[in-house]
Amino acid sequence: MIQIPMLSKNDKAVRTQITLTDQLKYHVEQMASQRGESLSEYLRKAAIIRLLLEKQEQEDLKKLANRVVGSIKINNHPNWNSKEEIYRWSRKIRSQW
Repeated sequence: MIQIPMLSKNDKAVRTQITLTDQLKYHVEQMASQRGESLSEYLRKAAIIRLLLEKQEQEDLKKLANRVVGSIKINNHPNWNSKEEIYRWSRKIRSQW
């Protein structure tokens, strides 16, 4: 389970200002009122969810990188012998798109 430190006894809430479009503010207020939350409470929860999702994404990418490391045989990829060859190879591939 991913944990991100939130409010603790030593942490204090600070007031901040954000800018929303009229439409976005309307929709967020609608969702917040359906849940009996204030606008700021709804947005705080949204921020926490985003932090958790991005943290999970980082961990997933690290796991993927750890699985890939050592599984590629460099002999099967002659274009990966040097940075210059990789650069030329990637430019060639991109030019075909």
